[in-house]
Amino acid sequence: MIATPLNPIRRLCDTVVCVCKSGGEYGVAQVQALQRQLRRHAPGARLICLSDLPSMPEGVELRPLRHDLPGWFSKLEIFALPERCFLYLDLDVVITRNPLVDAPPGLWLLRGFKGHDYNSSLMLVNGNFGSILEDFLLDVQGHIAAYSGAKGWGDQDFIRDSGLVSGSLQKLHPNLAASWKVDLRYRMDWIEPAPAVLVFHGRPKPEELRIDNPRPGRVRVRSWRYRLLSWLKALRARM
Repeated sequence: MIATPLNPIRRLCDTVVCVCKSGGEYGVAQVQALQRQLRRHAPGARLICLSDLPSMPEGVELRPLRHDLPGWFSKLEIFALPERCFLYLDLDVVITRNPLVDAPPGLWLLRGFKGHDYNSSLMLVNGNFGSILEDFLLDVQGHIAAYSGAKGWGDQDFIRDSGLVSGSLQKLHPNLAASWKVDLRYRMDWIEPAPAVLVFHGRPKPEELRIDNPRPGRVRVRSWRYRLLSWLKALRARM
């Protein structure tokens, strides 16, 4: 089949990429948790971790972070990978079923939560977007200042401003991913069919909750700490 703008050739992105920068909230334990979830739900997936740590669990392909960018800006190094088709996942997500999907050529991000344009907890990449990192490296300190704090939401706003984002993942693949706090309003009953990936941006983190996933696509998130908030969110949704 010949690719055209109306009928681009789609590819299955069966490589998963994550980033683990030392000195932050996440470490080898979170990479290992992601690996376990992939082995259960997508056993053929290849997992690459960009990190400045010396080693990773067996079966995880370790690639070095080369530019010592702070915090979430380290995620921009995924665009320098030689792999051209992959699903990027943050380390504070939970996989409930197979997340591997096909993609037309392009760069797809989650539609943003709480009014932001895009969220980079998940990114589906099919193509060469190395210019995003290259442009950032032209003025590292200037870009950090411009996209930090109240001025901007880090890497995801920089990626948005590159003008290379093709669109939202939710539109491309409905029910691929959802925010437990925003989209699901702290929901604590059984969710089925569940999004393939639950996103836990900010607090709480997955390890602070009880998450049951007895079979692919069926999940329940529970927490006594957030039960009242869950009830209030559900009540407001019915009003």
